[in-house]
Amino acid sequence: MLLSLESNASKTAVARVRWAGTRPASNDDSSTGSDAASATPKPALKALELTSHEGERFVRIVADSLLIRSHYELFLWLNGEMRQFLPHQILIVAWGDFTNLDLEVDVISGLPRVRTEQIAQCRVADVIRACYARWVAAGRKPLVRRTAEVLAPQAACACAVHGALRNTRSLLVHGVRDERNGHESLYIALDSGVFGNGWPTDRFISLVPLLVDQLDIAVRKVAAFPLHSATPPQEPGHWLDLSAREREILDWLCRGKTNVDIAAVLDISPFTVKNHVQRIFRKLAVCNRTQAAAKYNEAVRAARSS
Repeated sequence: MLLSLESNASKTAVARVRWAGTRPASNDDSSTGSDAASATPKPALKALELTSHEGERFVRIVADSLLIRSHYELFLWLNGEMRQFLPHQILIVAWGDFTNLDLEVDVISGLPRVRTEQIAQCRVADVIRACYARWVAAGRKPLVRRTAEVLAPQAACACAVHGALRNTRSLLVHGVRDERNGHESLYIALDSGVFGNGWPTDRFISLVPLLVDQLDIAVRKVAAFPLHSATPPQEPGHWLDLSAREREILDWLCRGKTNVDIAAVLDISPFTVKNHVQRIFRKLAVCNRTQAAAKYNEAVRAARSS
């Protein structure tokens, strides 16, 4: 895929993401006569236009994905600018041999008790099978459905994971196939809102494969979370008693971002960021950003060594 910045007639910068498609032969083709009539349709370039702001965000998403080394860093990345394109409360990742149901599964969420280790006692295989079957039936194209349509058979399950799934409204399914071994990776995002809200439906659906490709690259950078880990690693933000949003803002603060920068990244007001920063200072018992960053980095090192 090629991502480039161009300008349209009104001089407004747009990012165009191009991927191979097909187009009929034209008079400009080099083949002539009977050769032209029998020529195989050649790849054409279709364009997905992003505004300059969206394009800059996407470039940062790609750049930040290269820095991921742990589950917690993956969690932060998913809850950073990626949420502007793909809002979600729960992400289920399944990969392996779907034909024989030889799968690895990760559950990524900031919701209480919605973690991979929880499905060691109550697995989500039925949910994954249902989503996979619907995705295949749809031609392996992005699929958006009401959560209740897929979760109906599991309605009686009282575990924390299924309880959280039932509280979501929309479900997005897409996957990536590895042609080298025939295995696939399936990504199931769930949210209390509506996917693509504020975007034209066809534009959002066109964007999903691009997002999932980047998501697949990022997920492959960390090992599968062990289902039967006796002492699952905790996120440093939990040790510091911070909310998901506060952890997100603290992470950007540690990267040297100002309140205005963070507000632009998270699409919230600088005043809201300021309030979050003040609460972070109180919870960490620090007086400034340098002290907050030092305490946070200490917690991160402790989490990685545990």
